[in-house]
Amino acid sequence: MLVGRRQPKAVRMALSPAEQGLEGHVEAEQALIDQAATGDMVAFRALYDLHVGYVSRNVARLTGPGPEVEDLTQDVFVQVYKSLAQYRGDCAFKTWLYRVTRNVTIDHLRKRRVTTVELDAWRPLRGGPDAWSRLEARDLCRVLHAALQTVAIEYREAFLLHEVEGMKLREIADLTEESINTVAARIRRTREKLQAILEQKAKEGDHV
Repeated sequence: MLVGRRQPKAVRMALSPAEQGLEGHVEAEQALIDQAATGDMVAFRALYDLHVGYVSRNVARLTGPGPEVEDLTQDVFVQVYKSLAQYRGDCAFKTWLYRVTRNVTIDHLRKRRVTTVELDAWRPLRGGPDAWSRLEARDLCRVLHAALQTVAIEYREAFLLHEVEGMKLREIADLTEESINTVAARIRRTREKLQAILEQKAKEGDHV
């Protein structure tokens, strides 16, 4: 593991939103960022403990479940450690961290040319046609999983952030550094492709 899990008591107290409020939390986090950027490993350990869950969830969202999630999470924090001095505060730290996570994960996926996702926890997709509801839940996950293997990583990412995370187009555009029109087009085209596949599967089921 890249860093230990034990976090100094003073750091935990300083970063408690319940004791300091959101403003104090942000200021304390920025102090940790500044310290970690100078090579302070105690501060970097604290940042790791604060954000490892966030990074791990986003890695898993792009890769699907598996042992590589933990390895990629560590790779992300290696890159964070190398790049932290470049963070200038022009966006929220979590936004910057997501971009690092995204870049590391997408680079990995492109190298191995696999595009899988975890679909078991999906909430119902907005505005889905009746065909979607006619598929058994297990079949729905299987079909979506197979269909998304044919979708480019950037399209899948935008679709999952919108449909699974419930993020707005502007939020996704800010995270991915793309235009709102590009994000909207990726979501629309992915939804259309999945809808066509699901409708076809539903028709096949109706004729069995």
